[in-house]
Amino acid sequence: MTSALFVSALWLLASPQETASVHERLGRTYEAKGDLEKAGAEYERAIELDPRQEPYYFQAAHVRLLREQFDAATKVLERGCKQFPNSAQLSLALGVAYYGQRRFGDAAGAFIRTIDIAPEVQQPYMFLSKMLDQTVDRLPDIVRRFEKWASANPNDPLAQFVYAKCLLANGADPARPEQLLRTSIRLKGDQWESHYELGVLMEKQRKFSEAATEFERSIALSPSQADAHYHLARVYDRLGQVEKATEQREIHKRLTN
Repeated sequence: MTSALFVSALWLLASPQETASVHERLGRTYEAKGDLEKAGAEYERAIELDPRQEPYYFQAAHVRLLREQFDAATKVLERGCKQFPNSAQLSLALGVAYYGQRRFGDAAGAFIRTIDIAPEVQQPYMFLSKMLDQTVDRLPDIVRRFEKWASANPNDPLAQFVYAKCLLANGADPARPEQLLRTSIRLKGDQWESHYELGVLMEKQRKFSEAATEFERSIALSPSQADAHYHLARVYDRLGQVEKATEQREIHKRLTN
């Protein structure tokens, strides 16, 4: 028997689980080489042969997400979440896939489920905080979970920040969000977003000098944020600082063109 025939015979004698692991290893090999299309095909073949292995679903979806093949990733992950309903990893990845499809309501639902499965994981809070304007109907559900996370993690600047942002999106009285933003900045002063959100809040309250200070700090930390330059120009106008306002408008124009 030739070596090729011998290998073929062993392949036929192997159990589905053993054969699935071969495809999974091939997938990892292709992924390491950067051939994500072939890697995805191998991972998906591994799933077909042994659907009881949770990692296969994530591996297959991961390479699809890297290629922005959101439809293909969603199909894999929906099947995986049905098979493993308590998997925070698969639920989180499904939220990302839904977001890529612009299915914002479904994405929010997947991220909320992820929080319910593993409330200590940061990523679902971060994703939800960036899509609050697209999940208005889910804001009460999100607020409750963000409040619980912030309360359980009083020394986590991100937890305080996203809770503040959520409260503002939900139309809360500004006193509490302001307190949370200042706490977040006290805990970690080099987050541009915290300064930016506090600046927006100060601007709305017509506290223009304080707003300018926060926008300036935000820009110093992340100069490429066009919105910060736009708001700073508006605040400088209010403060009568015409030259500075003009400079900020020019920067905003360059960043948005």
